[in-house]
Amino acid sequence: MTMRSIALALVFGTVAASSALAQAQAPAQSPAIPEAAQRFQAYVTGEVYKKSISQLAVIGDTISAPDCKDHKPVERVAITVFGPPAFTEAEHPQAGLWMDRIKVNRCGTTVVQNILVRAQANGQPPQMALKMPGTTAANPPMQDTVMKDVIASLAKGKCSDQTRIIPVNSKIDKDTKPRKIDEKGMLIEGAWKETWSFTACGKKTDIGVEFAADGKGGLNHKIK
Repeated sequence: MTMRSIALALVFGTVAASSALAQAQAPAQSPAIPEAAQRFQAYVTGEVYKKSISQLAVIGDTISAPDCKDHKPVERVAITVFGPPAFTEAEHPQAGLWMDRIKVNRCGTTVVQNILVRAQANGQPPQMALKMPGTTAANPPMQDTVMKDVIASLAKGKCSDQTRIIPVNSKIDKDTKPRKIDEKGMLIEGAWKETWSFTACGKKTDIGVEFAADGKGGLNHKIK
């Protein structure tokens, strides 16, 4: 478990209480029912939700860059929907899974914080979880897989204390094979390279990650 995960465990309750989430390479799905789409748009643009998502984005950025004392949410970059939101009479959605990408000013540098949001069937505010910061095109499950591999690799060498491995940023370096989406919105072709940046035991570490479509809608990856 990284320090970022430990800190999130401590602060999540506060964020959830104050609240009234990409497969970046695939097109966003739209809620099937127009009324649901309208309610979802109203929900994610509401002041209470925006406040909660902004608070979590700032918390995540503070964990990623603790030396910076000025973290400010700037704007929403995009929302990618994985599971169509559904509503009843309750304030919060009863179903739905989406990624909310929030641009944050980190002491003059712009960074994207990616937050996975999962609706709860019990009428409570949705669960929110920070994912890899930056502009990675990996979907949330693949982010988790790569993160585990990176942490394991760093723990064997540069930083044996996994709690001191902190994700800082990510960026796409270049496409090595054009991406192709089928009629179902699944990535069936494509390959690209990214750089994932971490602080490992106080030292900045850049990890190269190569992604390639497996032809079945999933991804393969290699860590360089």
